[in-house]
Amino acid sequence: MKHRSFLSLGRPSLPLALAAVFVLATAGCMGPKIGPAVPDAGWDTSYEDALSPHTQLALGVMQALKNEPETIPPGRRADIAQRWQKLADLIKGSAGPGDISRARLDVEAALDKGLLDRIKEERLRRGDLMGFMMSSGVRIPKGGMKNLNPDHVAATKAVEALNKN
Repeated sequence: MKHRSFLSLGRPSLPLALAAVFVLATAGCMGPKIGPAVPDAGWDTSYEDALSPHTQLALGVMQALKNEPETIPPGRRADIAQRWQKLADLIKGSAGPGDISRARLDVEAALDKGLLDRIKEERLRRGDLMGFMMSSGVRIPKGGMKNLNPDHVAATKAVEALNKN
């Protein structure tokens, strides 16, 4: 299966992306800490640069809301956003993998199985997450990139997207 990028950089965005990479490299700062891609039932995290299941899910849901909003009925979005907020809070609080997995499974239970299967097939990678973060204007926190938790960013952006639509 051919890998499809969550966000592809077009010609106008390429200089911006290259400049961002150059700034990070010349500043000597470390990149953001991305959570480990822990194995979880039904989620493939064995490929190179795999994201954690909850971050794959967050990016996939945001992509679905953008491209096919009908896949998540408006009447269900508030409930899903509340479930996702719990997941975001657990990630921010550095909860254990079991607690995070249970909260993610609660979010999954509220979503359509067909949507879940499509997201799992995407096999989203770190580059997809970084492209999303750049395109959504994620700000670098005090202390630099090493203090950024992209897994938390993806979860909170999913909550925002569900509440906005």
